[in-house]
Amino acid sequence: MDELHEKIVLACRIMDGTGLTEGFGHVSARIPGTDRVLITPAMGPGRVTPDVLLTFTLDGKCLDAQTAIPPALETPMHLAVYRARSDVGAICRTHSHYAVIMGAAGKPVHPCHGFGGMLGPLVPVHPETDLIVNAEMGDQVAKALDGYTALLLRGNGALVTGADVERAVVHAIYLEEAARIELSALAVGGAVLFTPDELRNRQRWYGNEARRAWDYYVWKYARESQ
Repeated sequence: MDELHEKIVLACRIMDGTGLTEGFGHVSARIPGTDRVLITPAMGPGRVTPDVLLTFTLDGKCLDAQTAIPPALETPMHLAVYRARSDVGAICRTHSHYAVIMGAAGKPVHPCHGFGGMLGPLVPVHPETDLIVNAEMGDQVAKALDGYTALLLRGNGALVTGADVERAVVHAIYLEEAARIELSALAVGGAVLFTPDELRNRQRWYGNEARRAWDYYVWKYARESQ
């Protein structure tokens, strides 16, 4: 458990350092072998410490009797995704610049560079602009996410998943990079999107690349917690 707490804090520091979050955003992770989830509370991710993390059951019960900092308002969104997707081990909720632009325009992000291919064939847009604050709204997000890795929330950032905390963070970083590249490519006629065959060929490298990226960002932004 302590290791998972520390890993979530590392994720928060990396997201804050890379500009994926500022005062808002959160990270959660499924506690292996249980129906419980650890999630950051309602505070800027860069300020998160292991002792403020909250434990929830998948049906929405907080197991921490008294907390100085309230739960994140969008906790129901995280829980809904975990209920719907047994393959999801961690979630990053971000507000990064280019992903927000794409979501505000209602434009999905497509893989058009190597690392962006980690996200799969498409990052769709969920049309809801309000905060996802109850189970019904959370279930709608989970339905929109479907089998995708990430989902843009129109005008309100993104939700990014991974099999574990490391992969969720790396996916969030490369979602922002993919959105930036796709938008920048419009100046020269638009990006040439990866074909399904190109995506399949690129997949064989992603395991090593994700580990290497995580190690780099830990070194760059989170050394003080090692």
